[in-house]
Amino acid sequence: MLQAILTGQAKSISLLLWAAFLFFYFLPSVLAFNRGHRRFFIILVLNVLLSPVQGVVLYYLWPSVLAVDPANWVSVAFSAAVANLGLGWIVLMIWALLPGEADLKLLKMQETKYYDAIAALPLILWFAYGALQLRAVLAGDWALIATGKAGLFVWVQFFALLAAAAFDLLLVWVLAVRDRPVARSQGLLPRAFGVIGTFMGVGILQLPVAHLTLPMQIFAAILIGLGSLGSLLVLSRLGKSFSIMPEARKLVTSGPYAWVRHPLYTVEIVTIIGTAMQFQGPGSWLIALAVVVLLWIRSHYEEQVLAGAYPEYGEYRARTKRFIPGII
Repeated sequence: MLQAILTGQAKSISLLLWAAFLFFYFLPSVLAFNRGHRRFFIILVLNVLLSPVQGVVLYYLWPSVLAVDPANWVSVAFSAAVANLGLGWIVLMIWALLPGEADLKLLKMQETKYYDAIAALPLILWFAYGALQLRAVLAGDWALIATGKAGLFVWVQFFALLAAAAFDLLLVWVLAVRDRPVARSQGLLPRAFGVIGTFMGVGILQLPVAHLTLPMQIFAAILIGLGSLGSLLVLSRLGKSFSIMPEARKLVTSGPYAWVRHPLYTVEIVTIIGTAMQFQGPGSWLIALAVVVLLWIRSHYEEQVLAGAYPEYGEYRARTKRFIPGII
């Protein structure tokens, strides 16, 4: 698995599933930290030791639950849930959620730039891996271009993927150096829509590839290239104000943001359309539609935070369309 990740061959959906599992596994520690729990470090240590300790206990008290059939995913999922979550995890969750006086040092730590950088680390790794995945195709296309054997599709694909890789690397940079947020959305739903909206498009890549004609393949690659190039330009203007979650770091109303309030989402829609074309429908188009709906919802939550942090945002919103200048 590690070798597949280092060479960019691991599937994105597999990495997402592992990330979701790890987040759920460490959820007691996450909640304890966010609430400033006075026993946070004890909960964290117990959370780290939870899986091996429960595995040993199950080995002696309930060995049959660890004897799974690898071909039976239900059996594997049940065994993994009991061994990694189970009673110990439930106890830690209850402890993390118990009311009590908060540790002010932990709460203050959440307002620092260092905490924001650590919180962004999973995203930094994700986008860095996205660029790594494109390396092999880019190298292959460049080899054909260098030897004069590249057709029109190879040229278009090369520059489209080069823009996508540059966008991923720019995301890595802005996530590492971005400003500390001055306001955040409240509640679980805004964060959930932010995460799901960001990663749902990966589901398209798991569908069977569509058999397109050469002109349609070129058109899809052009859309991806234009969307990626547009994302690169918008992100370079947004800079240190970039966020995945609905947060306010700095109000940007110039450049592409003078035309529409969410230009990054506009060019992302162009990219998702080009991606959906390359995979078999109707599944690809249903996922693409879901991504567009989630982008609309995310923009609503983001605007709530921005309006609360910047009084002048109301005037900007009144004169500027959301996605398409003069239309939507």
